Amino acid sequence: MVGMTERGEDIHRLFHDVQRGPSARPAVEFLRAVEASPSVLAYRTRLEAHLAPAAGETVLDVGCGAGHHAAALAAARVAADAPGPVVGIDRPRMLEEAEARHGGVVRWLPGTAEALPLEDDSVDAVYAERVLMYVDEAADAVAEIARVRRPGGRVALFELDYASMTLGGDPKTADAVLAVVCGTVGCDRMGRALGPLLTDAGVLVVDQTPYAMPIPPPVFASAVRAPVEQAVAEGRLDADRVAAWFAELAVPGAYPGSVTGVLACGR
Repeated sequence: MVGMTERGEDIHRLFHDVQRGPSARPAVEFLRAVEASPSVLAYRTRLEAHLAPAAGETVLDVGCGAGHHAAALAAARVAADAPGPVVGIDRPRMLEEAEARHGGVVRWLPGTAEALPLEDDSVDAVYAERVLMYVDEAADAVAEIARVRRPGGRVALFELDYASMTLGGDPKTADAVLAVVCGTVGCDRMGRALGPLLTDAGVLVVDQTPYAMPIPPPVFASAVRAPVEQAVAEGRLDADRVAAWFAELAVPGAYPGSVTGVLACGR
């Protein structure tokens, strides 16, 4: 699989440093590649069905990134004759990209998941995708989501569970690589933690659905290869062993890997 030889920037480092880095463009391009994948479209169909905003209701996207999904949701609401406010919250650098691409179809607000700039009981439906794995205190972020949600409002959270990742190639090297990759996120078991986090925040969990997701070349390059090459440079992994492992994955028919994501829906 030739795509597995591609190199990318460490996407986790990019997201953590997006305000300090020279540009948010690499993060934006990564998100664009990810969001076009069939596995993302599959869980989003269920996510949107759970949110199901009626006309006039407010929907909140926590950690909206470059705003692709929030803008698409706003357009779909208009097309379905159920228009209403869609709010996207993220750091200023990402919101600059979102507004440049999508204009004012969404209300863009600077902020963080742990301190949402909204009043109590102010939104009808709120969702966050692949956000909690990056925050320092996931429980604080989920408590904020519960705070701004109106009583009985809908919540949908999707997170990858890195500890569930399956990598191909030599098993021992794959295990060593997985340990490095899991160390790039704040919680490598975030997918399986969503239900307890929502329950502790006072949200009734009505559904938890796992999604097995392949690791396409752009994601492998940025989420696996980049941190692994950094670990080699720092002496934490053996260079020859890792080079042989990458070569295994480049052989036609090799299995690069997959990861499980979990969609948790609540009311």
